[in-house]
Amino acid sequence: MSNQISHSHKPARRVLLVTLEPISDRMAGPAIRCLEIGKQLSNEFEVTVFTPHPTDLAFPTQANQSIKLIGGVKKPEIERLVRQAEIVMIQANVLKPYPQIAKLAEHLVVDLYDPYLFTINVQYESDPVTASSSFRMMHQVLQEHMQQADFSICASERQRDYWIGRFCALGRIDPAMFHFDPSLRKLIDVVPFGLPAQSPKRNGISLRELIPEIAASDLLLLWGGGIWDWFDPLTVIRAVGELSGTISNIRLVFMGTKAPNPQVPLMEMTVRAQELAESLGLLNKHVFFLKDWVSYEKRANFLLDADIAVSAHFDLPETRFSFRTRMLDYFWAHRPIITTLGDHLSDLVEENQAGITIPYQDVESWKLAIAKLANDRGFRETCQAGATKLAEQFSWPKVIEPLRQYCRTPHKLPPYKKVIKPSLLERAKAVYSRGGKELVIKRSSELFKDLLP
Repeated sequence: MSNQISHSHKPARRVLLVTLEPISDRMAGPAIRCLEIGKQLSNEFEVTVFTPHPTDLAFPTQANQSIKLIGGVKKPEIERLVRQAEIVMIQANVLKPYPQIAKLAEHLVVDLYDPYLFTINVQYESDPVTASSSFRMMHQVLQEHMQQADFSICASERQRDYWIGRFCALGRIDPAMFHFDPSLRKLIDVVPFGLPAQSPKRNGISLRELIPEIAASDLLLLWGGGIWDWFDPLTVIRAVGELSGTISNIRLVFMGTKAPNPQVPLMEMTVRAQELAESLGLLNKHVFFLKDWVSYEKRANFLLDADIAVSAHFDLPETRFSFRTRMLDYFWAHRPIITTLGDHLSDLVEENQAGITIPYQDVESWKLAIAKLANDRGFRETCQAGATKLAEQFSWPKVIEPLRQYCRTPHKLPPYKKVIKPSLLERAKAVYSRGGKELVIKRSSELFKDLLP
């Protein structure tokens, strides 16, 4: 089904963006990222956004934008769309159901903003058979994307360091690649998740109106996204429970429990969080879980109701290389933040005085941080100013620029060649090129040793 959003009559390069996530009024991070990138590019290029899920989403655009949203069609249709496009951008799992895209795309961009291999180890920790199978499958899928890409993007310089290491191990950063671009910015560059340039405004029912147990004067902590297995809601719940005796009006709301993608199961950590809240006598008194995923266009109503925005996670590789979408929403809403340390955005929170960073699984530090923000108005205002400053850094028009430049002047990378050990003749030629016949004779015994078992 095609949903024509708007149309521009000027000739422009055709760009296709593909996500496997549903695009609807309720979206998770990958779908939001795909759609927002499409919007940003559509004022200069003819953009089509594709999802395999049926969609009837309509959204406001500007007069100079050209963007179509297509969903729920069969594979021949996606092949036609790929052939029509000059640039195809895919997220790093798309080649699994649509391997033909790699062969058909004129220029292929791969979005590596989600280093998802780390999450597999956590999600299936108690099921070694599934963990092994899933890891090996998705490792191969990810490797295929990295081999086929003409250009890749990720969400932070820290992520870029990780991906450059992976590209190097893959053999992608060979002499031909170095000669093509020593900076490697043509291989992979940084396009963070972005934010609307405008500050959020209320456009619907507030969180305090939705949940009658939360009064206007209550201290409201908001967990602004899903509860995945690599997050740590348990420490926050315990801190709220221990504080509820002295701060009787403290309330904690989890904004999402079940992901909008039907293929994503209810996570074990979600169940554990609900069970802990119930066992401590906090459920629906001090701790609340919203069953339905919040509409993307309505999330501002909940964010603006929060006194404090929270996020907590564990000491894991996933944490170090993550880029939490919910944290950007906290910046956008100018909320003071409490978050576990260890990831790129928590570093920015600390550097910009946008909130308080907490050691992993430290209930006492959470209690002190909540009390500090609850009782110190001046400090809260400082944190709000810091969050506002961060929001300005991450506006979509700013962060999209490396991808926009690629779409203006796309390139093909040097062909990928699997790394194999050089033959004796190749090594001899290399020695000769450095020192002539004399060096070959001098090094001959070393060269022939490599032939022996």
